[in-house]
Amino acid sequence: MSKHILVIQGSPAKGGNADMLADAFIEGVEAAGNTATKLEIADMNIAPYTAPDQPEGDMTQVMDAMKAADGIVIATPTYRMQFSAQLKAVMDRMPFDAHDDLAGKEPALLVAGASPEEVLVKDVLAYYKMCFDESLEWKIRGSVLAAGVFAPGQVAATPYLDKARELGRAF
Repeated sequence: MSKHILVIQGSPAKGGNADMLADAFIEGVEAAGNTATKLEIADMNIAPYTAPDQPEGDMTQVMDAMKAADGIVIATPTYRMQFSAQLKAVMDRMPFDAHDDLAGKEPALLVAGASPEEVLVKDVLAYYKMCFDESLEWKIRGSVLAAGVFAPGQVAATPYLDKARELGRAF
């Protein structure tokens, strides 16, 4: 039976490094006979958290897609050693009972950042594990930390796109 993987792409830069990692991952997923959907959250109406009763905007669509998926992959550039603001807004807006709806999902992380890999591991991967592995009890299937990439498209000249494809095939 094939799996359906949701890729939440958190970069506002179309064709940027995180977007390219997401597309390469999806190529791998589809090469393995599975399906994938990419949500471009920068194009969605997801306001930062302000109050429990604020309008949902597109968060309902995000949560429905997360619930329906077998796996959830986050693709993000790093800004100040963390996820993009767009992705952070999604994280802040996730319902407190999301654990109940998202238990058992297979997660992975795709990161593009100018920093060295050890910094991405220490800051970004550790934060991801705290937010998702610990709070949602997910067990990360893998990650691609594209270190040393800053300029748009720079990831194309690295082995990271192949690593993202491999991770997608392994899903």
